[in-house]
Amino acid sequence: MTQTVMVIDDEIEILDMLKRYFSLEGYHVITAAGGKEALQKLEKQPDIILLDINMPDIDGLSLCKSIRNFISCPILFLTANADDSDKIKGFGAGGDDYIVKPFSIDELGARVSAHLRRENRSKTKSRVLFVHSGIADIRFREHEVML
Repeated sequence: MTQTVMVIDDEIEILDMLKRYFSLEGYHVITAAGGKEALQKLEKQPDIILLDINMPDIDGLSLCKSIRNFISCPILFLTANADDSDKIKGFGAGGDDYIVKPFSIDELGARVSAHLRRENRSKTKSRVLFVHSGIADIRFREHEVML
C-alpha cells in the first residue's frame, strides 16, 4: 500500500519541490498552503506530515498541537527557525523531528523513510503474554489468539 506524505508550507516552491520528489519516490503526496487548508485535508489520514512553522494563517506549532488531538503519525518540522529554543518548542508541541531550511532533499527523504519504518515496526510489534507455564506470542493487527 502506498504511504501518504502531507506537506504543509506557505511557500509554493517548496510544496512543488517536495511533491515532485516524494511522488518520484513512490509516495502519495497531499499538499496544503496553510494551516486552515491542512485542517480540511487531514481527513485523508496521512502517514507522515512535513510542517512549516512560519505560516500566515495558523502557525505550525499551534497546528501541530491541534493535529496531535486526533492523529498520531510522525510530524517533522521544516523551518527556517534554527535556534535551540525553537527546536525545543517544536518537540514540545508534538513534533517528532526538526529540519532547518535550507535542507538536503535526500536527507529529508532518508528521515521520512526512517520515521515511516519506525511507525510500521511499532504497528506490528509483538507483545508477549505469559500464560501459566507457557508463552503466547500475540501480534496485534495480524492474528487473533484465543486462550
